Amino acid sequence: MKHLIRMALVAAMSVALAGCEWSGGGGDGGGSWSSRYNFVNFSGSYRGSPLVSKYSATSGSSSSSSSAGEVNVSSENKGSIPATAFAGQCNLIPVKPGSVHLFISGGADGQFTDNGSGSLSGTFNVGGGVMLSASGTINYDNGAYGINLGVAGGPVVGRTVTITYTVLTGSGVTVTTTSAEPGSSKVTIFAFNVEQEGNKLRIVDNNGAVYEGSFGSIRTTGGTDQDSSAQSFKSGDQIMATFAASGKSKSGIGVKMTGTFQAVLSGVASSSSGTTTMTLGSRQILGTWIEDGGATGDINGTAAAVSASTTTTTTE
Repeated sequence: MKHLIRMALVAAMSVALAGCEWSGGGGDGGGSWSSRYNFVNFSGSYRGSPLVSKYSATSGSSSSSSSAGEVNVSSENKGSIPATAFAGQCNLIPVKPGSVHLFISGGADGQFTDNGSGSLSGTFNVGGGVMLSASGTINYDNGAYGINLGVAGGPVVGRTVTITYTVLTGSGVTVTTTSAEPGSSKVTIFAFNVEQEGNKLRIVDNNGAVYEGSFGSIRTTGGTDQDSSAQSFKSGDQIMATFAASGKSKSGIGVKMTGTFQAVLSGVASSSSGTTTMTLGSRQILGTWIEDGGATGDINGTAAAVSASTTTTTTE
């Protein structure tokens, strides 16, 4: 009998430890550490010009960069959502099919992408971790877009919208590039060195200031998240990870950051041993920079592609 009781206790302890979670301290960097977030890799150097820019509610604000006959427009601010059905227009045209990404609250409350044929699709957050699907349209010639969230879209009315897209350049096409002002007080931030360990996050800016925090949720457009018992990935899936971090900038001002890390999966391959390898490309950090005293800025940086892997194991 004693032997059976001892075996039962061992089994119970094994179940309790199966989630790989460890208790930590409080604050943005506190909570528990979890290895369930290790199926992605957002570590690396993120850069912007500047990475933290002055916040502007002007719909025409944007930053862009040129490459090979195209201009990539990043985080163009389109103001707030006025109703559950809303519309807007890209500042620069013609828009390259398949390049449009629309974000609600920097991606924390939803994101939509175009299919290259004039349709937009994606999900939005109605609260409690529930994401609903919605659709819309985009006219590549004049840049006009529209999305209908339906009657359930009330929770995101009033939230900000930003879009990222590519403009096709050529004969008769003129592209205007705007330069952003620094959004961080007294110091300019143009680079973040990001370290991810499980759901824990450590950010060091180019001035040496340290910010610590954690990921909230990580979800792919294919429906896989950190809590999925059966993870499934395919090339072309987009992945979005919400985060929060805090610290003091080099100027000594307390800062809180909230937003998302985003990437697109490619080269997904699975082995007979249960290991899936993939590449995370188009990696980006988007968010809001909030200083003590109320000053705010936009966070927008990009990083090089990296590899990631995950192994599915079955324990009896």
